[in-house]
Amino acid sequence: MRKAVLFTLVMLISAVCLQVQAVGQSSGKPAPTTIQGCLQFTDGRYILTESNGTFHRLYGEANKLTHQVGHEVQITGTPGVRTTDTTQQGQESSAQERPVFQVKTVKQVADTCSSGK
Repeated sequence: MRKAVLFTLVMLISAVCLQVQAVGQSSGKPAPTTIQGCLQFTDGRYILTESNGTFHRLYGEANKLTHQVGHEVQITGTPGVRTTDTTQQGQESSAQERPVFQVKTVKQVADTCSSGK
């Protein structure tokens, strides 16, 4: 039990440190990146799939994304990492990091996806 509590505390402290680090890096204002592809909404998440098959989990600006689902779009934003608690009840704490793309702007390129996705 002590190991589980200690592990949970370490994971929470790590998550806080990552958030502080991300905030510190954002004050340096990294250059925005633009990606283009087919926007889909699957399992409660917005996903952009590029023509080469690379996909990006998107977060932020859901109000700008919702009307563009099924369209070819250009999205400007910054890549990042989100930490998700994957602990199951009665088991040791665990977390998973996933790459994400924080959306700043969305521009429709076409009414349909050119790649057929």
